[in-house]
Amino acid sequence: MKNIYFVQAAISRDNFTVYLPYASGCLIAFAMQDAEIAANYKFKDIFFMREKIDTALKSLKEPYLVAFSCSIGNIEYSKIFAQKIKETYPACQIIFGGHGVSNNVEFLEKHPFIDFSVCGEGEHAFSALLKSLLHDRCFDNINNLAYRTEQGIINNEASNNFEIESYPSPYLTGIFDSLFSKYPDIEFHAIIETNRGCPYNCAFCEWCFTKNIRFFPLERVKKEIDWMSKNHIEYCYCADANFGIAARDIEIAKYVISTRKINGYPGIFRPTYAKNSNDTVFEAGRILNLNGADKGVTIAYQSLSEKTLELIGRKEMDMNSFSELQQKYSSAGIPTYTEIILGLPGETYESFCRGLCLLLDAGQHNSIAVYQCQIYCNALMGNAEYQKKHGIMTSKVPINGAHYIADPNGIQEYFDVVVATADMNADEWVKANMFSVVLQAFHNMGLLRCFALYLYYENGISYYTFYNLLLTYILNAEGTFLQKLFLDFKNRFDDKETGVWIYRNEKFGGIGWYFEEGAFLEILYSENIFWNEISSFLNQFNISEELFQELLAYQKFIIRRPLIVSASADFSYDFLNYFENIYCGEHHSLEKRKCRIDISTSITTSSWEEYAFKIVLGGKRRGETLYTNEKDCAVIKYYM
Repeated sequence: MKNIYFVQAAISRDNFTVYLPYASGCLIAFAMQDAEIAANYKFKDIFFMREKIDTALKSLKEPYLVAFSCSIGNIEYSKIFAQKIKETYPACQIIFGGHGVSNNVEFLEKHPFIDFSVCGEGEHAFSALLKSLLHDRCFDNINNLAYRTEQGIINNEASNNFEIESYPSPYLTGIFDSLFSKYPDIEFHAIIETNRGCPYNCAFCEWCFTKNIRFFPLERVKKEIDWMSKNHIEYCYCADANFGIAARDIEIAKYVISTRKINGYPGIFRPTYAKNSNDTVFEAGRILNLNGADKGVTIAYQSLSEKTLELIGRKEMDMNSFSELQQKYSSAGIPTYTEIILGLPGETYESFCRGLCLLLDAGQHNSIAVYQCQIYCNALMGNAEYQKKHGIMTSKVPINGAHYIADPNGIQEYFDVVVATADMNADEWVKANMFSVVLQAFHNMGLLRCFALYLYYENGISYYTFYNLLLTYILNAEGTFLQKLFLDFKNRFDDKETGVWIYRNEKFGGIGWYFEEGAFLEILYSENIFWNEISSFLNQFNISEELFQELLAYQKFIIRRPLIVSASADFSYDFLNYFENIYCGEHHSLEKRKCRIDISTSITTSSWEEYAFKIVLGGKRRGETLYTNEKDCAVIKYYM
């Protein structure tokens, strides 16, 4: 029997939670259904815990072949591990696959210790390779495979239009069953695919290999959900590119909830929703969110610039449709978040920042997620000619651990991020990042949202003006806590070589935080200093003294804090309904009416570290940084 090992190294958030190695499991399950492969190969361990390479190397026993499943988060680890295997076992066959492998011979040319690479879906290529290694070692008819010959490297034809209905499930075939007893202290998360393929062709994306959507049988999907429930999988990530694109996704959402009601698992079912949100997405999201199984529904935009959308091949809904959809979700009590990418071609500083504010105009106050534009080798944007045409400049910067522990056993992973284009130079890129951090921390997470909304509706001050003024104020507030905090962010963005664009403070746990999250946590931790420093900024808007003091008190009152599970406060204005009406798309004048607001929350946190994990990491997209975003948390009583 020939021993086969797999390496799919994951970075754990806390060395306690980790994903089951789904890609490796798919390859094993598919290969094992072939009798000849099963009779001649022994599938040994899957290395998925990113353990020290020297330790892992010692556990190999006569390895015949080691298969690496690579992504942006483990490619450096995989290459070092593979090279050491080749040095120790020269006859061992090394094969690389996954999104970290580019579709050309350059990958093998750069890494002589790798024998084969697969670009695209790997089940057929991997099994065909195993069969050929048993016989004539003729690989020329294996699609998606690149390999070495005496004449040079051969890159076979690509093909990914495979029928997947009969593919065996790694969960249902028992591939992972032994891991639960082998790693009793690990909380396993899982990935599920209900389909493969994406009808869109976004220049920045390499998610899917086919435009046609191919579906796994619905019964298989349901059985996998049952398996996850039985094995107490807390977090299930649905890896469909467009959950909600098919009518049956509503049935899947219902099945998740019905299964979850039996024993509480899976605790979270997290899809990536369809790009153009529709009634199916709304209903699937409503089912999951109102039953506590998801954080929120994505209404993805990527950019609000028409030029940019044309250049990246992305068609979006118009802002009127977005606003109507946003109000529909708000009225149904379903949190939403909108994704924007910074660094896309055609985007200017002003178009990017005004685009963020257009989302606020349309009612997206809950959550905007701004991502750096990363370059992936198999995406159109990864093409050198495309980059040259659009003046795209990149930096290779370290992945520094947003929401996971920083030290991945001494091996640093990297990503290529866009730091300038023909339309946005490097300085403007830094400034756009800073505007994004300010808007997310102070508006979406809620620190000054009440003031921004009031001034927008009553004084006609645009969000773009308010947050530009705020950014300018902070950066020029000499000697203040705020200036020190935000200048640190700016200096880090200016450093495009080391790229440490993650904030850390041990009092908020050992993981890294995005700058807007770090800003929110630090400001809330030092809230007395913050409110004193920000007062002169707020005073410039000439709100009457009585109203200003009450609005300030209300803004402070609704921000969730550790330990505080109940509170009461008296006001002379009906702020609660004033702002709730705005969120639902209705603006009415602020009513002067004496009232008391009682807050009682079911979400408890006993420390700053728990608050950071539960509210910022776990609840930000649901708007849990504000008490008033929790259903039935705030109750108002009026005085005669």
